[in-house]
Amino acid sequence: MSITDDAIFSVSEFLDLTNELLSQRDFTVQGEVIESKALPSGTYFTLKDQMIEATMGCYMSPYSYRESGVALEQGMMVKVGGLASVYKPKGRFSFRVEVLEPVGEGSLRKAYEALKRKLDGEGLFERKRPLPAFVGRVGLITSRTGAVIDDFRKNLLPLGMRVAHYDVRVEGASAAGQIRRALEWFNEHPGHADVLVIIRGGGSLEDLRAFNDEWVVRGVFGSRVPTVVSIGHERDVPLAQLVADASASTPTGAAHTLNGTWSRLTSDVPALASRLGHGYGSALAASSADVRSLTHRIAVHLARLSGRGAQLREGLVHGTDRLGDRIRGVMEQVDVAAQRLDASNPERLLGLGYSIVTDGTGTVIRSAGGLKTGQIVRTRVASGSFTSAIKDVSSEK
Repeated sequence: MSITDDAIFSVSEFLDLTNELLSQRDFTVQGEVIESKALPSGTYFTLKDQMIEATMGCYMSPYSYRESGVALEQGMMVKVGGLASVYKPKGRFSFRVEVLEPVGEGSLRKAYEALKRKLDGEGLFERKRPLPAFVGRVGLITSRTGAVIDDFRKNLLPLGMRVAHYDVRVEGASAAGQIRRALEWFNEHPGHADVLVIIRGGGSLEDLRAFNDEWVVRGVFGSRVPTVVSIGHERDVPLAQLVADASASTPTGAAHTLNGTWSRLTSDVPALASRLGHGYGSALAASSADVRSLTHRIAVHLARLSGRGAQLREGLVHGTDRLGDRIRGVMEQVDVAAQRLDASNPERLLGLGYSIVTDGTGTVIRSAGGLKTGQIVRTRVASGSFTSAIKDVSSEK
Protein backbone atom coordinates (compact mmCIF):
# COMPACT_ATOMS: atom_id res chain seq x y z
CA MET A 1 0.00 0.00 0.00
CA SER A 2 1.40 3.35 -1.00
CA ILE A 3 0.61 6.74 0.44
CA THR A 4 -0.54 9.50 -1.89
CA ASP A 5 -0.75 13.17 -1.04
CA ASP A 6 -4.35 13.54 -2.26
CA ALA A 7 -5.61 10.87 0.23
CA ILE A 8 -4.21 12.46 3.36
CA PHE A 9 -6.77 13.47 6.07
CA SER A 10 -6.25 15.34 9.23
CA VAL A 11 -7.16 13.38 12.35
CA SER A 12 -10.27 15.50 12.82
CA GLU A 13 -11.29 15.09 9.16
CA PHE A 14 -10.85 11.35 9.33
CA LEU A 15 -12.86 11.04 12.52
CA ASP A 16 -15.61 13.22 11.03
CA LEU A 17 -15.71 10.98 7.96
CA THR A 18 -15.76 7.89 10.15
CA ASN A 19 -18.61 9.25 12.27
CA GLU A 20 -20.52 10.25 9.13
CA LEU A 21 -20.23 6.74 7.75
CA LEU A 22 -21.19 5.17 11.09
CA SER A 23 -24.21 7.44 11.52
CA GLN A 24 -25.81 6.24 8.27
CA ARG A 25 -27.32 3.16 9.91
CA ASP A 26 -28.35 1.64 13.21
CA PHE A 27 -26.52 -1.38 14.55
CA THR A 28 -27.64 -4.28 16.71
CA VAL A 29 -24.92 -5.96 18.76
CA GLN A 30 -25.09 -8.90 21.15
CA GLY A 31 -22.62 -9.57 23.93
CA GLU A 32 -22.01 -10.33 27.60
CA VAL A 33 -22.01 -7.57 30.19
CA ILE A 34 -18.69 -7.62 32.02
CA GLU A 35 -19.07 -4.36 33.93
CA SER A 36 -21.60 -1.54 34.33
CA LYS A 37 -21.80 1.75 36.18
CA ALA A 38 -24.86 3.95 36.66
CA LEU A 39 -24.12 7.68 36.95
CA PRO A 40 -26.43 10.74 36.92
CA SER A 41 -25.30 11.43 33.36
CA GLY A 42 -26.20 7.91 32.19
CA THR A 43 -25.28 4.24 32.41
CA TYR A 44 -21.91 3.07 31.11
CA PHE A 45 -21.22 -0.62 30.50
CA THR A 46 -18.91 -2.89 28.54
CA LEU A 47 -19.91 -5.76 26.28
CA LYS A 48 -17.59 -8.72 25.63
CA ASP A 49 -17.66 -11.16 22.78
CA GLN A 50 -18.08 -14.71 24.09
CA MET A 51 -15.94 -16.29 21.35
CA ILE A 52 -12.87 -14.08 21.19
CA GLU A 53 -11.26 -11.35 23.26
CA ALA A 54 -13.18 -8.32 22.00
CA THR A 55 -14.91 -5.63 24.06
CA MET A 56 -17.05 -2.60 23.29
CA GLY A 57 -17.86 0.37 25.48
CA CYS A 58 -21.53 1.41 25.57
CA TYR A 59 -23.42 4.44 26.86
CA MET A 60 -27.14 4.69 27.60
CA SER A 61 -29.00 7.86 28.61
CA PRO A 62 -30.92 7.86 31.90
CA TYR A 63 -34.25 7.99 30.04
CA SER A 64 -33.42 5.13 27.65
CA TYR A 65 -32.08 2.96 30.48
CA ARG A 66 -35.17 3.63 32.59
CA GLU A 67 -37.46 2.85 29.66
CA SER A 68 -35.68 -0.44 28.97
CA GLY A 69 -36.84 -1.84 32.29
CA VAL A 70 -33.67 -3.92 32.57
CA ALA A 71 -31.34 -3.98 35.57
CA LEU A 72 -27.87 -4.78 34.19
CA GLU A 73 -25.78 -7.37 35.98
CA GLN A 74 -22.36 -8.81 35.26
CA GLY A 75 -22.52 -11.96 33.14
CA MET A 76 -25.86 -11.05 31.57
CA MET A 77 -26.24 -11.60 27.82
CA VAL A 78 -27.90 -8.63 26.16
CA LYS A 79 -28.81 -7.35 22.75
CA VAL A 80 -28.32 -3.62 22.19
CA GLY A 81 -29.44 -1.39 19.36
CA GLY A 82 -28.12 2.08 18.61
CA LEU A 83 -25.55 4.23 16.88
CA ALA A 84 -21.74 3.95 16.83
CA SER A 85 -19.36 6.89 16.90
CA VAL A 86 -15.80 7.89 17.77
CA TYR A 87 -15.31 10.43 20.55
CA LYS A 88 -12.93 12.89 18.82
CA PRO A 89 -11.14 14.45 21.83
CA LYS A 90 -9.86 11.03 22.92
CA GLY A 91 -10.31 9.01 19.75
CA ARG A 92 -12.34 6.50 21.73
CA PHE A 93 -15.00 4.34 20.09
CA SER A 94 -18.42 4.56 21.71
CA PHE A 95 -21.77 2.89 21.14
CA ARG A 96 -24.85 4.91 22.11
CA VAL A 97 -27.52 2.40 23.10
CA GLU A 98 -31.17 3.21 22.44
CA VAL A 99 -32.65 -0.28 22.94
CA LEU A 100 -31.56 -2.89 25.50
CA GLU A 101 -32.95 -6.42 25.82
CA PRO A 102 -31.73 -9.43 27.78
CA VAL A 103 -31.01 -12.49 25.65
CA GLY A 104 -31.50 -16.10 26.68
CA GLU A 105 -33.08 -17.71 29.72
CA GLY A 106 -30.05 -17.15 31.91
CA SER A 107 -29.84 -13.43 31.26
CA LEU A 108 -33.58 -12.96 31.61
CA ARG A 109 -33.45 -14.78 34.93
CA LYS A 110 -30.58 -12.59 36.12
CA ALA A 111 -32.55 -9.47 35.15
CA TYR A 112 -35.67 -10.86 36.81
CA GLU A 113 -33.91 -11.69 40.08
CA ALA A 114 -32.03 -8.38 40.16
CA LEU A 115 -35.19 -6.33 39.68
CA LYS A 116 -37.10 -8.49 42.13
CA ARG A 117 -34.51 -7.84 44.85
CA LYS A 118 -34.55 -4.13 44.09
CA LEU A 119 -38.34 -3.80 44.26
CA ASP A 120 -38.59 -6.04 47.32
CA GLY A 121 -36.09 -3.78 49.06
CA GLU A 122 -38.39 -0.83 48.31
CA GLY A 123 -41.38 -2.67 49.81
CA LEU A 124 -43.43 -2.79 46.62
CA PHE A 125 -44.58 -6.36 47.21
CA GLU A 126 -46.02 -5.68 50.66
CA ARG A 127 -48.84 -3.22 49.96
CA LYS A 128 -52.17 -4.81 49.03
CA ARG A 129 -55.21 -2.55 48.76
CA PRO A 130 -58.67 -4.10 49.13
CA LEU A 131 -60.77 -4.12 46.00
CA PRO A 132 -63.90 -1.95 46.18
CA ALA A 133 -67.14 -3.70 47.01
CA PHE A 134 -69.60 -4.33 44.16
CA VAL A 135 -67.25 -3.59 41.25
CA GLY A 136 -69.32 -2.17 38.40
CA ARG A 137 -66.71 -0.84 35.93
CA VAL A 138 -63.73 -2.93 34.84
CA GLY A 139 -60.74 -1.59 32.91
CA LEU A 140 -59.34 -4.59 30.98
CA ILE A 141 -55.79 -4.39 29.61
CA THR A 142 -54.91 -7.21 27.24
CA SER A 143 -54.75 -8.14 23.57
CA ARG A 144 -58.06 -8.35 21.74
CA THR A 145 -56.88 -11.58 20.11
CA GLY A 146 -56.55 -14.88 21.94
CA ALA A 147 -58.75 -16.94 24.21
CA VAL A 148 -57.96 -15.17 27.50
CA ILE A 149 -60.34 -12.27 26.91
CA ASP A 150 -63.22 -14.64 26.14
CA ASP A 151 -62.42 -16.79 29.20
CA PHE A 152 -62.45 -13.69 31.36
CA ARG A 153 -65.72 -12.29 30.02
CA LYS A 154 -67.71 -15.52 30.11
CA ASN A 155 -66.75 -16.16 33.75
CA LEU A 156 -68.02 -12.79 34.97
CA LEU A 157 -71.34 -13.26 36.77
CA PRO A 158 -74.32 -11.35 35.31
CA LEU A 159 -74.08 -8.60 37.91
CA GLY A 160 -74.14 -5.64 35.54
CA MET A 161 -70.36 -5.16 35.38
CA ARG A 162 -69.27 -3.10 32.36
CA VAL A 163 -65.88 -3.86 30.77
CA ALA A 164 -63.81 -1.10 29.10
CA HIS A 165 -61.14 -2.89 27.02
CA TYR A 166 -57.81 -1.26 26.16
CA ASP A 167 -56.11 -3.30 23.42
CA VAL A 168 -52.33 -3.80 23.88
CA ARG A 169 -49.60 -6.12 22.70
CA VAL A 170 -48.71 -8.60 25.45
CA GLU A 171 -45.50 -9.87 23.86
CA GLY A 172 -42.67 -8.35 21.88
CA ALA A 173 -40.61 -5.18 21.97
CA SER A 174 -43.58 -2.76 21.96
CA ALA A 175 -45.62 -4.59 24.61
CA ALA A 176 -44.15 -2.88 27.67
CA GLY A 177 -44.68 0.62 26.29
CA GLN A 178 -48.30 -0.11 25.29
CA ILE A 179 -49.11 -1.57 28.71
CA ARG A 180 -47.63 1.49 30.43
CA ARG A 181 -49.73 3.81 28.25
CA ALA A 182 -52.87 1.80 29.03
CA LEU A 183 -52.22 2.15 32.76
CA GLU A 184 -51.66 5.88 32.36
CA TRP A 185 -54.88 6.29 30.32
CA PHE A 186 -57.11 4.62 32.90
CA ASN A 187 -55.52 6.65 35.69
CA GLU A 188 -56.09 9.85 33.73
CA HIS A 189 -59.75 8.83 33.12
CA PRO A 190 -60.74 7.29 36.48
CA GLY A 191 -64.45 7.34 35.64
CA HIS A 192 -63.97 4.36 33.30
CA ALA A 193 -62.87 1.79 35.87
CA ASP A 194 -63.32 0.81 39.52
CA VAL A 195 -60.65 -1.90 39.06
CA LEU A 196 -57.95 -2.53 36.43
CA VAL A 197 -57.44 -6.09 35.21
CA ILE A 198 -54.29 -7.12 33.30
CA ILE A 199 -54.34 -10.63 31.80
CA ARG A 200 -52.50 -12.83 29.33
CA GLY A 201 -51.91 -16.54 28.83
CA GLY A 202 -48.87 -18.52 29.85
CA GLY A 203 -45.43 -18.39 28.32
CA SER A 204 -41.72 -18.52 28.92
CA LEU A 205 -39.69 -15.91 30.75
CA GLU A 206 -38.92 -14.42 27.34
CA ASP A 207 -42.62 -14.29 26.41
CA LEU A 208 -43.53 -12.60 29.68
CA ARG A 209 -40.72 -10.07 29.57
CA ALA A 210 -43.10 -7.08 29.32
CA PHE A 211 -44.60 -8.00 32.69
CA ASN A 212 -41.15 -7.99 34.29
CA ASP A 213 -40.37 -4.57 32.83
CA GLU A 214 -39.49 -2.26 35.72
CA TRP A 215 -41.69 0.60 34.54
CA VAL A 216 -44.66 -1.63 33.84
CA VAL A 217 -44.25 -3.01 37.38
CA ARG A 218 -43.99 0.49 38.86
CA GLY A 219 -47.00 1.55 36.77
CA VAL A 220 -49.08 -1.26 38.28
CA PHE A 221 -47.92 -0.37 41.80
CA GLY A 222 -48.46 3.36 41.28
CA SER A 223 -51.94 3.03 39.78
CA ARG A 224 -54.55 4.99 41.72
CA VAL A 225 -57.11 2.46 40.50
CA PRO A 226 -56.79 -0.91 42.34
CA THR A 227 -55.31 -3.65 40.14
CA VAL A 228 -55.82 -7.34 39.50
CA VAL A 229 -53.08 -9.08 37.46
CA SER A 230 -53.35 -12.59 36.04
CA ILE A 231 -50.37 -13.72 33.95
CA GLY A 232 -50.02 -17.40 33.17
CA HIS A 233 -46.52 -18.59 34.13
CA GLU A 234 -44.60 -21.81 34.34
CA ARG A 235 -42.42 -21.13 37.34
CA ASP A 236 -41.57 -17.51 38.15
CA VAL A 237 -44.46 -15.20 39.03
CA PRO A 238 -44.20 -12.03 36.89
CA LEU A 239 -43.23 -9.00 38.94
CA ALA A 240 -46.30 -7.08 37.77
CA GLN A 241 -48.40 -9.76 39.40
CA LEU A 242 -46.40 -9.59 42.63
CA VAL A 243 -47.05 -5.85 43.07
CA ALA A 244 -50.75 -6.01 42.10
CA ASP A 245 -53.41 -5.56 44.77
CA ALA A 246 -54.85 -8.95 43.84
CA SER A 247 -53.60 -11.71 41.55
CA ALA A 248 -54.89 -14.88 39.93
CA SER A 249 -53.21 -17.68 38.01
CA THR A 250 -55.73 -17.62 35.14
CA PRO A 251 -58.11 -15.14 33.48
CA THR A 252 -60.97 -17.23 34.89
CA GLY A 253 -59.51 -16.71 38.35
CA ALA A 254 -59.37 -12.95 37.73
CA ALA A 255 -63.07 -12.98 36.82
CA HIS A 256 -63.85 -14.92 40.00
CA THR A 257 -61.92 -12.32 41.99
CA LEU A 258 -64.20 -9.59 40.65
CA ASN A 259 -67.27 -11.74 41.27
CA GLY A 260 -66.08 -12.04 44.85
CA THR A 261 -66.53 -8.29 45.40
CA TRP A 262 -70.28 -9.04 45.20
CA SER A 263 -70.13 -11.97 47.63
CA ARG A 264 -71.47 -9.98 50.54
CA LEU A 265 -74.62 -9.25 48.57
CA THR A 266 -75.08 -12.73 47.10
CA SER A 267 -74.47 -14.45 50.45
CA ASP A 268 -76.46 -12.02 52.59
CA VAL A 269 -79.49 -11.65 50.32
CA PRO A 270 -81.34 -14.80 51.51
CA ALA A 271 -80.85 -13.92 55.18
CA LEU A 272 -81.71 -10.30 54.44
CA ALA A 273 -84.86 -11.38 52.59
CA SER A 274 -85.86 -13.55 55.55
CA ARG A 275 -85.31 -10.67 57.98
CA LEU A 276 -87.23 -8.31 55.74
CA GLY A 277 -90.12 -10.79 55.46
CA HIS A 278 -90.27 -11.28 59.23
CA GLY A 279 -90.02 -7.56 59.84
CA TYR A 280 -92.71 -6.86 57.26
CA GLY A 281 -95.03 -9.43 58.86
CA SER A 282 -94.50 -7.98 62.32
CA ALA A 283 -95.02 -4.44 61.09
CA LEU A 284 -98.16 -5.50 59.20
CA ALA A 285 -99.62 -7.23 62.30
CA ALA A 286 -98.89 -4.17 64.44
CA SER A 287 -100.42 -1.89 61.83
CA SER A 288 -103.54 -4.10 61.60
CA ALA A 289 -103.98 -3.88 65.39
CA ASP A 290 -103.58 -0.12 65.21
CA VAL A 291 -106.15 0.09 62.42
CA ARG A 292 -108.67 -1.96 64.41
CA SER A 293 -108.16 0.23 67.48
CA LEU A 294 -108.54 3.40 65.45
CA THR A 295 -111.65 2.01 63.73
CA HIS A 296 -113.29 1.34 67.11
CA ARG A 297 -112.40 4.79 68.39
CA ILE A 298 -113.77 6.41 65.23
CA ALA A 299 -117.03 4.41 65.58
CA VAL A 300 -117.43 5.58 69.18
CA HIS A 301 -116.85 9.19 68.17
CA LEU A 302 -119.29 8.86 65.27
CA ALA A 303 -121.95 7.45 67.65
CA ARG A 304 -121.40 10.39 69.98
CA LEU A 305 -121.63 12.80 67.09
CA SER A 306 -124.82 11.08 65.92
CA GLY A 307 -126.42 11.54 69.39
CA ARG A 308 -125.36 15.14 69.51
CA GLY A 309 -126.77 15.57 66.03
CA ALA A 310 -130.23 14.30 67.13
CA GLN A 311 -130.19 16.70 70.05
CA LEU A 312 -129.19 19.53 67.76
CA ARG A 313 -132.01 18.65 65.34
CA GLU A 314 -134.62 18.62 68.15
CA GLY A 315 -133.34 21.92 69.48
CA LEU A 316 -133.42 23.40 66.00
CA VAL A 317 -137.06 22.29 65.41
CA HIS A 318 -138.13 23.64 68.81
CA GLY A 319 -136.27 26.88 68.23
CA THR A 320 -137.84 27.20 64.78
CA ASP A 321 -141.32 26.75 66.23
CA ARG A 322 -140.67 29.40 68.87
CA LEU A 323 -139.25 31.72 66.25
CA GLY A 324 -142.41 31.21 64.17
CA ASP A 325 -144.62 32.14 67.10
CA ARG A 326 -142.53 35.24 67.72
CA ILE A 327 -142.75 36.21 64.08
CA ARG A 328 -146.54 35.80 64.05
CA GLY A 329 -146.86 37.94 67.21
CA VAL A 330 -144.74 40.66 65.68
CA MET A 331 -146.80 40.57 62.47
CA GLU A 332 -150.03 41.00 64.50
CA GLN A 333 -148.52 44.00 66.27
CA VAL A 334 -147.50 45.44 62.94
CA ASP A 335 -151.06 45.03 61.62
CA VAL A 336 -152.49 46.88 64.67
CA ALA A 337 -149.98 49.67 64.26
CA ALA A 338 -150.76 49.90 60.57
CA GLN A 339 -154.48 50.19 61.36
CA ARG A 340 -153.75 52.95 63.86
CA LEU A 341 -151.57 54.79 61.43
CA ASP A 342 -154.20 54.47 58.75
CA ALA A 343 -156.85 55.80 61.10
CA SER A 344 -154.76 58.87 61.91
CA ASN A 345 -153.55 59.50 58.38
CA PRO A 346 -154.30 63.14 57.36
CA GLU A 347 -154.98 62.03 53.82
CA ARG A 348 -157.82 59.83 55.06
CA LEU A 349 -159.31 62.72 57.06
CA LEU A 350 -159.10 65.00 54.05
CA GLY A 351 -161.00 62.41 52.10
CA LEU A 352 -163.78 62.52 54.66
CA GLY A 353 -164.26 66.30 54.03
CA TYR A 354 -161.88 67.73 56.51
CA SER A 355 -159.36 70.43 55.50
CA ILE A 356 -156.07 71.79 56.80
CA VAL A 357 -155.55 75.56 57.06
CA THR A 358 -152.06 77.09 57.33
CA ASP A 359 -150.87 80.69 57.62
CA GLY A 360 -148.27 82.32 55.43
CA THR A 361 -145.45 80.52 57.24
CA GLY A 362 -147.03 77.08 56.72
CA THR A 363 -148.08 76.77 60.39
CA VAL A 364 -151.33 74.83 60.86
CA ILE A 365 -154.03 77.06 62.29
CA ARG A 366 -155.66 75.20 65.13
CA SER A 367 -157.63 78.14 66.66
CA ALA A 368 -159.47 81.10 65.13
CA GLY A 369 -158.39 83.30 67.97
CA GLY A 370 -155.03 83.93 66.42
CA LEU A 371 -156.36 85.06 63.05
CA LYS A 372 -156.78 88.69 61.91
CA THR A 373 -159.15 90.26 59.44
CA GLY A 374 -157.56 90.40 55.97
CA GLN A 375 -154.91 87.73 56.84
CA ILE A 376 -154.12 85.42 53.96
CA VAL A 377 -154.47 81.69 54.72
CA ARG A 378 -154.11 78.59 52.64
CA THR A 379 -156.61 75.74 52.84
CA ARG A 380 -155.77 72.18 51.76
CA VAL A 381 -158.55 69.76 50.87
CA ALA A 382 -158.54 66.15 49.59
CA SER A 383 -158.11 67.16 45.93
CA GLY A 384 -156.05 70.37 46.12
CA SER A 385 -155.76 73.68 47.96
CA PHE A 386 -156.84 77.30 47.68
CA THR A 387 -155.89 80.69 49.21
CA SER A 388 -158.34 83.05 50.91
CA ALA A 389 -158.44 86.21 52.97
CA ILE A 390 -160.02 86.41 56.45
CA LYS A 391 -163.14 88.66 56.40
CA ASP A 392 -164.49 87.84 59.84
CA VAL A 393 -163.14 86.02 62.87
CA SER A 394 -165.32 84.25 65.41
CA SER A 395 -163.99 82.31 68.36
CA GLU A 396 -167.17 80.34 68.96
CA LYS A 397 -166.98 76.60 69.03
